[in-house]
Amino acid sequence: MYFLEDIAQTIVENTTKIIGYPISITDNKGFIIGSSDSNRLGSFHKASIDVLEKKEAISYDFNDVKKFRNVLPGIATPIIINNASIGVLGIIGDPAEIKKYAQLVKSHVELMCLEYLKKEMSVLESKTLDNFIQYLLNSVKTGDSEYLVRYGKMLGFNLDLDISRVCILIEIDMLLNSFSIQQKNHCPDKFAWQFLQNNLIDTLKFYLFDNEEDLISLLTLDQFIVIKTKNTDEAHDLFIKRMEHNIQRMAKYVKTKFNLTASISIGSVNKGIRGIKESYQDSLKALIAGKKTKISPEIYYYNDWNIMLELLANGLTPYISDRLTERIDDFLKHVNYPTLSYTFLTYCKANMNLSETARILFLHRNSLVYRLEKIKELTSLDIASFEHCLLLYFAIKNSETVNKPWRIDEQNTTERTITQ
Repeated sequence: MYFLEDIAQTIVENTTKIIGYPISITDNKGFIIGSSDSNRLGSFHKASIDVLEKKEAISYDFNDVKKFRNVLPGIATPIIINNASIGVLGIIGDPAEIKKYAQLVKSHVELMCLEYLKKEMSVLESKTLDNFIQYLLNSVKTGDSEYLVRYGKMLGFNLDLDISRVCILIEIDMLLNSFSIQQKNHCPDKFAWQFLQNNLIDTLKFYLFDNEEDLISLLTLDQFIVIKTKNTDEAHDLFIKRMEHNIQRMAKYVKTKFNLTASISIGSVNKGIRGIKESYQDSLKALIAGKKTKISPEIYYYNDWNIMLELLANGLTPYISDRLTERIDDFLKHVNYPTLSYTFLTYCKANMNLSETARILFLHRNSLVYRLEKIKELTSLDIASFEHCLLLYFAIKNSETVNKPWRIDEQNTTERTITQ
């Protein structure tokens, strides 16, 4: 088999250290692909052909090897995987001395080959599933649904219309924390990303998988998707509560174990192929909108009222968006816009309560009133009116110049006299 050439030399080096005798490995055509003596690599080994034909171990003493070229005394035994001889293992030395090692080393080498095959199959299955999910989420043709259902069944998943699913997006802030991860030796320097991703996938499966139909895939370097399947006999509210509880536990574990922050969004619960795509789109919108809020922990549910408000503010039609921008153009261009907009958003979150807003901002009430009057002057809106405040709130949220997490301490340290 093709894979034996990839791992033969590694097997030789590791096994030689254990038994203390030189060994060699040939492929199923008799060429040496692994050897304690690197000079023998690539050379033809006639004795291996005999071993492959007989499918049994053959001993070669010092007199026997005189008949052959490039054959050393020892024992040659076939490497058998799934009842097929894929190569030959040669243990070099006096046959009488190494006979006791032959079967043990043969079993060890075959076990290493099986482990390698198992990993290769696992990687292949993972890639196949990743490709399937990518196609599932991004297919646009009307006739794709039937094909995807059949393809899903080939992989062992039922994507028929009667099963409800929900998409969960998990975005890991790996770049920000990569240095601290390596410093704490949570993963080795070599293959660090791959090692970390595999650990995260195992963690997500442990906390979020409870149905054999559940799916997981790596969408980007730092973003995973879990497609959870709802049990048909489980109440919707119970399913959501149980899922949110497990998500919170998972996020806490990731923070504790890997020192990583996870932003998680939960889409809508839908049925069928189209439902999965809709749930994915909903979870993606929720993730984008949620990251603009101060919701903590960073778990965003598509049907949450706070997320809906963000989605509404960022989902205005181009016509409405342009009209709002035009109306507050002077406000947007004002030198103190960051401070004024932050003050106004805080005023809205405090339910338009002046005393509460002043307390949150650590401002004197008169200073707050002065700021609000300045906003009124620049926008021609009545800040005491709920309807006008709603329009300005959406205008600010919709503006490309203001989607920044302004902090209270920044406002206090950069306070300027608002007289312009």
